[in-house]
Amino acid sequence: MAQNYNTKNDNSSKLLMGVLVGAAVGAAIALLDSNTREQVKTGSRNVGSSTSGFVRNVKDNPGEFKNDLSSRFQSAVSTLKNAMNEAQSLYEKVNEDVVPQVEAIRESASDIVDTAKEATEDAKDIGGQVADAGSEVKEGVSSSAGTTGSTGSSNSNDSVVQLNKKSQNTVDASPQGDIPGDVGRDK
Repeated sequence: MAQNYNTKNDNSSKLLMGVLVGAAVGAAIALLDSNTREQVKTGSRNVGSSTSGFVRNVKDNPGEFKNDLSSRFQSAVSTLKNAMNEAQSLYEKVNEDVVPQVEAIRESASDIVDTAKEATEDAKDIGGQVADAGSEVKEGVSSSAGTTGSTGSSNSNDSVVQLNKKSQNTVDASPQGDIPGDVGRDK
């Protein structure tokens, strides 16, 4: 076990040494450019002066720094609590208001689709009935075409059906299922 611990330490120290050497080589290569050197100098001066000013303020007024840090932390906690409360309220509002409405809309849409399917079935049935009626009328017109010369027949099965041209067009079109909108309607 002790030997295993030493091996890990050796590997860690070799890795750390490799990282440091790589960083030093990378920095040296970057400093070959004059613009990069100027930026590093300026940045180092700014960091140094701001860090020394910060350290000086902390040393001179440690209580003030502590109070300032504490008030910032409390402010952040308060803001976070408010945000969490607002998020909770929004979540509750969505669950109470929006979700039921979406569910109602989904159910209504399902009902509408079911009603549309039923209407389609009913329309097919009506179309079939219209086609049957058209066929019966057409047969009656065809069979009565030979009896148009006789008048005053007492047999009710031999009644002659006279259709105007628009009505006859409707009867002729109905077996195909394409009945025009106002064909056959007297205006």
